[in-house]
Amino acid sequence: MDIAPGAAPLRAAEHAFTDLAGRLHLEPVGDASGTGGLFPPVPMDLFQVRTWLLQPGLGHRDRDGAWRRIITRARAEQDWMVAAIGLAMPALRAAARRSTRGLDAAAAADVEAEILAGFVTAVGEVNLEWTRLVWRLRCRAQRAGIRARHREERHPGLPEQVAESAVPRPPWGHPDLVLADAVAAGVLTAAEAQLIAETRLAGATLHQIAADLGVGYKTVHKRRHRAEARLVAALSAGEVGAGVTAPTTGR
Repeated sequence: MDIAPGAAPLRAAEHAFTDLAGRLHLEPVGDASGTGGLFPPVPMDLFQVRTWLLQPGLGHRDRDGAWRRIITRARAEQDWMVAAIGLAMPALRAAARRSTRGLDAAAAADVEAEILAGFVTAVGEVNLEWTRLVWRLRCRAQRAGIRARHREERHPGLPEQVAESAVPRPPWGHPDLVLADAVAAGVLTAAEAQLIAETRLAGATLHQIAADLGVGYKTVHKRRHRAEARLVAALSAGEVGAGVTAPTTGR
C-alpha cells in the first residue's frame, strides 16, 4: 500500500480499504476445534465483516476465529493486509489519538506511519494460538506509535509549546511505554508485560487469562505479582521510565 508524501497514513489506509472492501469476501468457515462455530456466520464483504467484528456482544471465540483467517490471508496476500488494516481501523485510530495529541500535522503523520508499520509487523508475528488477537495487534501498533511520539518529542521541528513544555503531555508516562521500557531493560519478559497490560489496562480478569492460558488462577496471580514486584523495584530505582503510578500488587 503506497502512501503519498504528506498524506495522513490512516486516512490513506482507509481509502485503500474502501476501494477493495466490496470486492473481497469472508466466507463462513468452522474453527479447527470442531465446536461448530462459523466465522463469520454468513458470507460477508469487508464492510459487513467490520460491522460484525465491532458488535459489542460478539464473543472472543468468534472474533478470534475470524481474525485467525484474516491474519493468515494477510500474511499471504497484499490485498488482505490492506483488509486487515481496514478491519482494525477503529482500534488503530484510537491508538493514533493517544499517540499524536499535541503534534503538528507532519509529526502526527510520522507517528501514524509507525503505528501502521507496527501493526503490519504484528500481523506477521502474532501467535495464532493466542486469544484476543486484535487487542494484541492494537497493543503492538500503539507501542510503535508511542515510541515514535517519544522520538518526535525530541525533534527540533515540533511546535515550541510542545517541545518546551515543563509538564509532559499524554502519553508521556503512559503505562504502555513504561511496560515497553521494562521489557527493553530486561526487567519484564514480553509475556509478563502483556499479562500486566491485559489485566491492569484492558480490563481482562485473571480468571479470563488463566482460562486462555490453560493454567490455574493462582499460577497467573503469582506470575503477575512477581512481575509487578520487579517492576515496582525498577521504577523506584529509576531503571525504567517513571512518571506513572506504580501498579498495586495486592490485588
